[in-house]
Amino acid sequence: MSINTKKAILIGCGISGPAMALFLKRVGIDATIYEARNQPKDDAGAFLGISPNGLNVLKNFIPIGEILTEFTPGKMTFFNAKNKNIGEIDTANQNELYGAETVQLKRDLLTKAIREVAIVNGIKIELGKKLKSISQCEDSATAFFEDGTSATANFIIGCDGIHSVTRKSLFPNGPALSYTGLLSTGGFTRLANVQSLYGSIRMTFGEKSFFAYAVSNVGDVWWFNNISREKEPRRNELAALELDQLKDTLVALHKNDPEPIAEIIKSADSVEIYPIYDIPFLEKWHKGRVCLIGDAAHAIAPHIGQGASLALEDTIVLAKCIRDLPTPESAFDKFQSLRQSRVHKIVKEARKVGDNKTVPNKFQQFFRDLLLPFFVKMEAKKMDWVYAYKVDWNEKIIIR
Repeated sequence: MSINTKKAILIGCGISGPAMALFLKRVGIDATIYEARNQPKDDAGAFLGISPNGLNVLKNFIPIGEILTEFTPGKMTFFNAKNKNIGEIDTANQNELYGAETVQLKRDLLTKAIREVAIVNGIKIELGKKLKSISQCEDSATAFFEDGTSATANFIIGCDGIHSVTRKSLFPNGPALSYTGLLSTGGFTRLANVQSLYGSIRMTFGEKSFFAYAVSNVGDVWWFNNISREKEPRRNELAALELDQLKDTLVALHKNDPEPIAEIIKSADSVEIYPIYDIPFLEKWHKGRVCLIGDAAHAIAPHIGQGASLALEDTIVLAKCIRDLPTPESAFDKFQSLRQSRVHKIVKEARKVGDNKTVPNKFQQFFRDLLLPFFVKMEAKKMDWVYAYKVDWNEKIIIR
């Protein structure tokens, strides 16, 4: 990119914002991150999965051992409502195959770790900057914030997640978020009688709802649940739920499912609950001097644990495009051409997994449980191309 193109605005300070800023710094671009919250919300989101393709991006600026202070393993064991083992995905050979192994990490620890690396490297983060709108001219883009201030740079990158204001400003008539018919709940607890189960995520396709839990390296139980609910919750409806009311609802859903599911729910001191949204595929991820990455561009349901990893992949690929191509517009166009097909394929896989988590009747449950062992083996093999994805920073991007 031109020597005169040296400043960038990044909207959002989650996982992809600081990572994007760090890669841009490598190519000589001064990026400032603008975050809507007045303080970093390090307790947002219980935990997330990150697989080898994402971890191999993180290795560019964080030794993996530094973020493994608390984690649960990536191995998955599947059970039906009668507690019968119906499948398994082992991750023991991932280090050898891909250079890293899938883990579940607390979202707050991961976002804090990446943000702190960015700060140490001189990345400026402006808090309390809620984006209002964006304008562009021939050689710059300007972000306007709700506090009345603005910022101008050579280009803007929207790293602001599934509810992206950048996306809405860029494509005001674009597709709206789509509620998937599932709610997700989750949290942390500690139970002495399950601490010995460290080593695998136990995933149960229950009679009425899906439930998964794992024991962390420090002995805590990390759990999540998916609830089928046809009607989309109203704004703030879920936040208004009393803890005991929510726990009673979850226990009732799993009353016929194997222990310790009900015991885990009852012991929870807090429960996070949120609706799972999807977004129709965007035809374009960029316009002029503004580009979207991560969930802002291609939101993915959490069913296969690829949201964070795909966002991290985006950061390194986009930085290379910006480094090697002459203008922001050409860099953004090349970025989308390199990423869109892969991302869409993975999003489709996540949707298929989500469709299998809850089924309405015992007849469908029977056939799901019958076919799931074959499905699990097939999916494990199919994920090889996802996990094996690596980006060579030194390889030059060429326009073809």
